[in-house]
Amino acid sequence: MTVRTERRGPSLLITLDRPERRNAVDGPAAEALGRAVAAAERDDEVSVVVITGAGGTFCAGNDLKALAAGELPPPSEDGPPPMNVTRVPASKPVIAAVEGYCFGGGFELALWCDLRVASTTAEFGVLNLGHGLPCLDGGTVRLARLIGQARALDLLLTARRVPAAEALTLGLVNHLVEPGRALPEALAWAERIAALPRPARQAARRSLLDQWSLSEADALRNETRLGLAALGRPS
Repeated sequence: MTVRTERRGPSLLITLDRPERRNAVDGPAAEALGRAVAAAERDDEVSVVVITGAGGTFCAGNDLKALAAGELPPPSEDGPPPMNVTRVPASKPVIAAVEGYCFGGGFELALWCDLRVASTTAEFGVLNLGHGLPCLDGGTVRLARLIGQARALDLLLTARRVPAAEALTLGLVNHLVEPGRALPEALAWAERIAALPRPARQAARRSLLDQWSLSEADALRNETRLGLAALGRPS
């Protein structure tokens, strides 16, 4: 099984489980990841999704051996991206629990998440660019929105490895913990998030995510509309 799922209280834990390939994602793993996220979206008892990797590694990116063998579906504008889930925002908060390598498509998957909890073993980077492979999972879009254009260009144009301490300074990581503690900490964060009243929490998250394509005035109206809906009042 390349992707495992497990209920942990209010959270659905999704584990990339290909440790022999440092959890690099091939076609079947991408499909399994998509099914796991879709199941979390449908389950009203799941408040938060936590994504992690087995064997002390988050995800080394796309499986280059599978790619060379033609085993990954060819990318297209209308088809799913290599990591499957990254073109559509999740309706629920998603936390990445990162240990070890978080490169390429794995890095883009972590950027897709709302929050990133990492251990001091974590390393981040768009190493795929060094192999001539472009970003197709939202990395060039989300990275700049997260840390700013100048810092994003530094990481993109050098394709260098970013150690955990620097990632925290850049704002790539929300919280840094000791080795082996990323998942327990992420699950504790999930508990705190789930304890908030869902309508208000979801309205705040949706307003923040929606604002990027809106003018300030429209973003403020959207915040009001979502807030009133959370209160059960017509806008």
